[in-house]
Amino acid sequence: MTMPLKINFEGHDGNLLSGVLHKSKKDDNSIVISVHGFGADKNYWIIKELSKYLDKKEIASMRFDFMGAGDSEGDVKDSTIEQMVGDLNAAVKYAKEKGYKKIAVTGHSLGGMVAIIAATLNKDVHALMLMAPAIDIRHAIKKRMDTYKHTKDGMAEVAKTKVKKSFLKNISRHVYNEARNLKIPVLIIHGDSDKSTDIENARKFFKKLQTVKRLVTVKNANHHFSKRSHLDVLLKEAHKWLVKNNNIQRRVRKHESYDRGFE
Repeated sequence: MTMPLKINFEGHDGNLLSGVLHKSKKDDNSIVISVHGFGADKNYWIIKELSKYLDKKEIASMRFDFMGAGDSEGDVKDSTIEQMVGDLNAAVKYAKEKGYKKIAVTGHSLGGMVAIIAATLNKDVHALMLMAPAIDIRHAIKKRMDTYKHTKDGMAEVAKTKVKKSFLKNISRHVYNEARNLKIPVLIIHGDSDKSTDIENARKFFKKLQTVKRLVTVKNANHHFSKRSHLDVLLKEAHKWLVKNNNIQRRVRKHESYDRGFE
């Protein structure tokens, strides 16, 4: 295992973003950039465990805090989807400047939506892995109104995090249309007991994809893959996917599509 390096780079709005870089002794050409969901940070359970697992497999990875999250500068109350997409693109630019040529992006929850949008805009993203992605937040808000609350001070509370009320309107969208614009390999890993992001939305998005793709359904797994056995499935499937698609360029070579379930 390599020693994690603390890094900083300029984000979309000029804020200094904090991250952790895990280098690889075997491959200095490829890297995986992990994106956390809303209310989380770079040390979130799934994100950190994925970095540790990839490190053991000698695959370079990088995880960072969005503006206002974790150790990054800025205020989370000013968050927007566009700002988060900009921060991710800044992370991709940082990795490219460090010499990495094959860049895969993986996102969890809202980070999944951010990753999808960024991948449709950024030619330097070569593969995409989505973990319980927020595909249709309109549906998620309607389904879990208990986690979206308006407060008396002109703010709103989302997943116990205060933001401007305009944030609710900003994130109330879907990314089904972006599916057809993705020309890179896409892996989706989703638990069928997820109460935050509906797996049916992920399946609908998956069907619209016209590229190399795979959907893995983890039976009984929740939104956070809290059970170790469920997380282990995620880590192993992620590794296999990344290794298999490590040399795939932006040009799609073949079509692969299947949904595999795991106990």
